[in-house]
Amino acid sequence: MRPLDTASRGTEHGPLSDAIIEWLKNTVHGLLDTARDRGDTLTQKIQQRLRKYRDTLVDPAAHGNAGVIAGLEALRAVLTGKSPVWAATKALVSRLSSKTKIIIVLLLILGLLLGPVLLVVLLLALVVAAVVAAVRAAAR
Repeated sequence: MRPLDTASRGTEHGPLSDAIIEWLKNTVHGLLDTARDRGDTLTQKIQQRLRKYRDTLVDPAAHGNAGVIAGLEALRAVLTGKSPVWAATKALVSRLSSKTKIIIVLLLILGLLLGPVLLVVLLLALVVAAVVAAVRAAAR
C-alpha cells in the first residue's frame, strides 16, 4: 500500500472523487461556521442571563439592602460549613442604624427583666386554676 499524497490524488481517483472531496470540505466548513455562529449566539444569551442575575443580586447588596446582604452571608456560611443563622444575624445587625440597635438592646433587656415576672404570673394562674378545680371537685 502506498501513502496517498496530494499530487497523486487527482490522477488515482479521478475528477469525480476530487469533486466529492471538495464538496465534503465545503460541507464541513459550512457546518463548522454554523456551529460557531450558534455557539456565539448561545454565549451572548448566557452572558445576558448572567448580567440579569448580577443586576438582581449584586446591585441591591451594593446599595445596602440589608435583607439581601443577610441572605448572601447566610449562603456564604452554608457553603463554608458555618451557621447560616448566625451569619445572617451578624450581617443584618451590621447594616442597622445606631438608633435601631439601641432600641433592639432595650427590648432585649426589657424582655429579660419581664421574663421572670411573666413566669410568676403564669405560675399563679396555674395555682388559681388548680384551686378552682379542687373546690369544684369537692363541691360535687
